[in-house]
Amino acid sequence: MTEEANPPPRLLIDDSARDPSSKIWYALPGGYFDIPLDALDAEPGSEHETRLEYLMALVAGCAPEAERDRYAGMVHDVRHMVRYMRNEGIIGCSLGMHYADDGSSAVSVITVALKDIEWAPPKLTAVRAVSSRECPENVGLLTLPGGRPGSVSDTLVTAPAVAGTAAQELYQCNLYVPAPSGSQLAVLTLSTVAVNSRKHYRGLMESIAHSVTFQDPMPEIERAARGEGSDRGSTIKDDIAADFG
Repeated sequence: MTEEANPPPRLLIDDSARDPSSKIWYALPGGYFDIPLDALDAEPGSEHETRLEYLMALVAGCAPEAERDRYAGMVHDVRHMVRYMRNEGIIGCSLGMHYADDGSSAVSVITVALKDIEWAPPKLTAVRAVSSRECPENVGLLTLPGGRPGSVSDTLVTAPAVAGTAAQELYQCNLYVPAPSGSQLAVLTLSTVAVNSRKHYRGLMESIAHSVTFQDPMPEIERAARGEGSDRGSTIKDDIAADFG
């Protein structure tokens, strides 16, 4: 039996991709999983709220008695952070773990925000968004599928000490992809303390930018899966590096 030289691309389609209320679509590499913001910032009296209360009680019951207050405080802090993120327009959050070049685990967080903006030509919006960053030497302009504009910037910041944790360097990379309408801007931000892997993360985010779209890509992807001439699926596979090392 001969091994297939070019195996077909393998894509994991999240349920949100088929949500008729979706306003933006994007692909993430392997190693990332979504954090359910709706469930962690549930409406009072909702099913999510009931489940979250059960989970909090379960955590408290499993924790050592001397640590229960601390555990409960951590859950409260998470809920507060999620509420803050949603107030800032963040509609998606994913946690990723990969292997860095030195074999260590590299943990990162990607957030996705969709902002309503005053109308402007998309190319001008991409330039304006990235020029507001503090490190213009790390700015890059992108040409995305269909000739659409985008921009990217990255920087190192010092995260302050929190709850006894020492201050540490944090790498952040920001993508800006204007909607074709000119009235919305997608902002994707990656944050990680694995600063030695920043070159990999920069390349990864630039690849993700090529998958961002404001129109439902599923019909095209499904046609490609049936072998009907579109190469959208292979483009996603080839453009996004799943693992480091």
